[in-house]
Amino acid sequence: MDNQKQTKWKTSDYTRVSLLFFGQAILMIVLFVGAYALVDERENLLSMFLEDATLLSKCIYIFIAEILLSFITFIYFYTDKRDFIKKTSNIIMIFLVMDISFIVCFLFGNINIYLRPYALCAVILLFLVNKRTAIFVNCFFSMSMMLFDLFVNYYLETNFEVYTALLLNFISGTLAVFIVDEEGSRLKVLAQGLLVSIPVVVSAVCLEFTSGVEELWKTALFAGASGLLSLMILTVILPFFEYAFGILTNFRLGEITNHKSRLIKSLIERAPGTFNHTLIVASLAEACSNAINLNPLLARACAYYHDIGKIRKADYFAENQAGYNPHDELSPELSTDIIRAHARDGADIIRKYRYPEVLAEAAEQHHGTMPIRFFYAKALKFTDGELDIEDYSYYGPKPKTKINAIIMICDACEAKVRTVGNRTHENVDKAVKEIIEERMDMDQFSDCDITFRELDIIRNAITNALAGVYHDRVKYPKLKKGKKDAN
Repeated sequence: MDNQKQTKWKTSDYTRVSLLFFGQAILMIVLFVGAYALVDERENLLSMFLEDATLLSKCIYIFIAEILLSFITFIYFYTDKRDFIKKTSNIIMIFLVMDISFIVCFLFGNINIYLRPYALCAVILLFLVNKRTAIFVNCFFSMSMMLFDLFVNYYLETNFEVYTALLLNFISGTLAVFIVDEEGSRLKVLAQGLLVSIPVVVSAVCLEFTSGVEELWKTALFAGASGLLSLMILTVILPFFEYAFGILTNFRLGEITNHKSRLIKSLIERAPGTFNHTLIVASLAEACSNAINLNPLLARACAYYHDIGKIRKADYFAENQAGYNPHDELSPELSTDIIRAHARDGADIIRKYRYPEVLAEAAEQHHGTMPIRFFYAKALKFTDGELDIEDYSYYGPKPKTKINAIIMICDACEAKVRTVGNRTHENVDKAVKEIIEERMDMDQFSDCDITFRELDIIRNAITNALAGVYHDRVKYPKLKKGKKDAN
């Protein structure tokens, strides 16, 4: 992330974020003490501190350690993902993942230390944020679990076992980040849990080798279930985070681009021409995203929903018309209002059905502030004076992300190439180049950080894809069915 593009923080931002990190440290201590109270034989929580003077000093030490760990975590996010933690919900999400992982590890650790789902925190953050964040937070979580084991210390008999658990947290979680396939199916992800269990199994066998064959097999089975358990719990609780925090995981992207999803099904039924256009735009957007190392599944989803607003007045768009054009009976001003409304309508529909905000932004931004030339030219014929072209332009805003810029380009290119007579590679490339240059001249990419090099890569990707879609076909001769010879 480029630090110069990060937004400036106000004093209130520092105060709010600091309180959230400080609150997490306090919450961890509360969880530690609560867990200790559950396993301790004394019924009165206060008596634990009165009867054991060292317990209070332990608690203070661990609280200070948690404060320091939280401070280091804050420094990491502030320097590397400042805009991310400026949003309160993102901080709450990170800490909620850690707290849930802690509770789950505590509960399963009561059964057997090797049954702990060591990789749970890392794999959840892998899907919710990214690999880098998952690895760093997993380190923080591993250290917190070590402090918990040292504090409670009721089923780990020696410090050696505590440090073993620390290593298993770190190794298993980090391994999971690189093994688990974010783009795989839920079943495939679940199966990868067996690979995540390997370091736990190896450690269990080495440490419990002298415990007897029966006990060794039991321990090995618990250890083998650790990684599988992490991925099973992931598949159960991930939808909660997806909906609660509006996160678009690859699982969620697959669900909302399914042709049976509510809005896509409505698009197919009410605007079939727009849907066919959408399929090609989605294919182009995927190719472009792959070419410049963006998420192709996200680009595909944005493309699927960029024209969803057309379902409100599908007949007013050329791809859905069959001979009759209702704009022939309307003024250019009214036609302009209907056409440009589909961008905002799409965003409204997406938000109404509580689909992810990134899809609404793609629908709203995919035309930027481009003019609707046809109706502007039509209006000029009815006036002798000058017209303000902004009155015949889309409302905007301009694309604010690279993917939305890609959707803008692909949407226009797909429509323009349809009008090209001889669709040779050179002619298609010329048309695509004109589309990109026109939007650059109209300053449509000023709000996103797309580069000239990336635009050139996008041009080549679209040209190659469209040349393949609209290639010339062999003309087959007509055959007449004749009578067989009587002979």
